Amino acid sequence: MTLFVLLRLRAHRVLMAASLVVVLLATTLLATLALFAQSVGDAALRHALGDQGGSGATLVVGTEVPAGQEETADRVVRREAAASFGGLPVTVRAFPQSGTYALPAGLGGRAAPGGKPDLTQFAALDASRVRVVAGTLPHGSAASGPLPVALPQRVARQWDLAPGAEFEVTDRAGGKKLAVRVTGVYRPADTTDPYWQADPLRGRGARTVSFTTYGPLAVSTGAMASGRLAAGTSSWVAVADTRGVRTGDTGALRRASVAGAERLRTEAALGGSARVRDGLPELLDRFATTLGVYRSTLLIVAVQLVLLALCALVLVAQLLSAERAGHTGLLRHRGASRARVAGLAGAEALAVVVPALVVAPLLAGPLARLLVERSSLADSGLRLAYGATPLVWLVSVGFAVVCGVVLTGALAAGSGAGRGRAGALPGFLRAGADLGLLVAAGLAFWQLAGQGPRE
Repeated sequence: MTLFVLLRLRAHRVLMAASLVVVLLATTLLATLALFAQSVGDAALRHALGDQGGSGATLVVGTEVPAGQEETADRVVRREAAASFGGLPVTVRAFPQSGTYALPAGLGGRAAPGGKPDLTQFAALDASRVRVVAGTLPHGSAASGPLPVALPQRVARQWDLAPGAEFEVTDRAGGKKLAVRVTGVYRPADTTDPYWQADPLRGRGARTVSFTTYGPLAVSTGAMASGRLAAGTSSWVAVADTRGVRTGDTGALRRASVAGAERLRTEAALGGSARVRDGLPELLDRFATTLGVYRSTLLIVAVQLVLLALCALVLVAQLLSAERAGHTGLLRHRGASRARVAGLAGAEALAVVVPALVVAPLLAGPLARLLVERSSLADSGLRLAYGATPLVWLVSVGFAVVCGVVLTGALAAGSGAGRGRAGALPGFLRAGADLGLLVAAGLAFWQLAGQGPRE
């Protein structure tokens, strides 16, 4: 049978080659389009999550931790933060703060407006998030004597203070005075770092409304835990590593984020009223809308390509069927059943679609790379995955199967020379080719009309 099929292919090699070219080109273009769409979608999602200093993949938790629950609260936040990002790698940094303290009137040579004292807070900062400008960061427990602190650079300039200076602050709640000694000056390493979302001043060092709040004044972790400072808000900033996230993960990621935030708000170890800021669900919702528009545009292009390819394949197959009508009729007269004729047609269709199925996914990567390099995406620094992904193979297999079915039906349709060219194909295929061309033309017109003139 194999030799017989090869002889039939050789007898009409021009038309069979035309069928192969149509199937190969269409399958390759569809595979490239699928790879491009998937890669751009994944890259766009990672870019969206990492935009604005990574705030999209950031969870900020703040609460007044009940006395004696500090370690438990820290463990709970770290556990729930990991669960909230659906298994993505997560880095959690603590940002413990004291209560508010009143500054001496006229500190830095300026009186507070309206007679209201300016305020400040103390915080145990992560040393990796700051840069020391002068002196050193505080260390040790500082159980007695003036409390060692490091000033923000902006505050040190405005107050005209340097390492070694001392002053007193007053607890706003209890009225207790606290002596402070400056050991150093620092500045945020990067004010866009998600870490500074836990700081009410966002790393700027000062904020003025009807009075000015300065800070935070950096203290050591030991000093924060020593009990010398008024109790304040404990905050945590969790940042997820989104380099491995894909568009297919967004649904599970959103559900995990919503559930994790709800658990944190009601967690007893956090006082049952934790303040949780998580912009991930809203960001994913906006991204899903944008992705839907993007995919619908590509889907229109894909549908047009499929229809045009199938129409071209049907026309080539119709010519081939007409050429073989006499040979097919002779086989039927010699006793070949319809199943036998269909089997031969299927074998010939396989000879066309199998090479396209194998080659198309392999060509999709280089073509996608060329498409990116020749577009504005190359200037944006976007990096795509160029491998043959499961989606690429799925698209290639699906379209190859459709082409194989269409080609088999067309090749098996001819049953005799008397039927002629018009009768070489079944009625649904003849009508389908015409309707397919009309649909493709309609989609193209709608797409162009939708773009319209733009200013």
